[in-house]
Amino acid sequence: MYRVGRGEDAFAPPPWKYVFEDGTFNNRYDDPRADRNVPEEERFRVIYCATRRAGAYGETIAPYRKSLSLLASLQEIDDDEPLDLELEGGIVPKEFRSQRVLGTTRLSDGLRFADIGNGETYTVLRTELAQWLVKLGLEDLDLSAITSSQRRLSQEVARYVYELADEGYTFFAGIRYPSRLNIEWELWAIFCDRMEHSLEEVAGVIAEDDLELQEAAKVLGVRIE
Repeated sequence: MYRVGRGEDAFAPPPWKYVFEDGTFNNRYDDPRADRNVPEEERFRVIYCATRRAGAYGETIAPYRKSLSLLASLQEIDDDEPLDLELEGGIVPKEFRSQRVLGTTRLSDGLRFADIGNGETYTVLRTELAQWLVKLGLEDLDLSAITSSQRRLSQEVARYVYELADEGYTFFAGIRYPSRLNIEWELWAIFCDRMEHSLEEVAGVIAEDDLELQEAAKVLGVRIE
């Protein structure tokens, strides 16, 4: 597994001081139970990883893509002279690589994950989360709904998966899901209190010439400074 993180431990859970007003870290499978007055010490935090480095890079450099409004404006420009690259945007700055580290680890055998993308998973979620689907104005449940910009649904999926247990035995360590940016990137949302792993390498500096960083940049249409 690979994770782009900060600090010496790339797999450390995010500090609670960084939560948003809704009590989440504004990520897809975060714990949504702050609005139920569940205290921090009882809520779960999530470690987001990828099977390949390209997936881990892609998820973190996506915010540097050109905005849709900028792309639309560029298409309106009728000029033979190309724009300066700095003005055109879509650049991952050097600070990204200097402030982040790449962590590599191996998950323990026996950990189980709910598979988003599996048909039987949707059948279960469609039934168990029917009230939330209706509340969010959705007519049905499919991959596009879970990977959409409406993250409350995916957070409720994470809450449901986290709470599945029988006589104190928890069923899942997290969720496996495809990236919304590139379906070929396999991603993992791992509940930090159930993450059993052994580090493969000490978190290292992200190199500009890392082939999988370049691959992610090409897929997303950005340039590595």
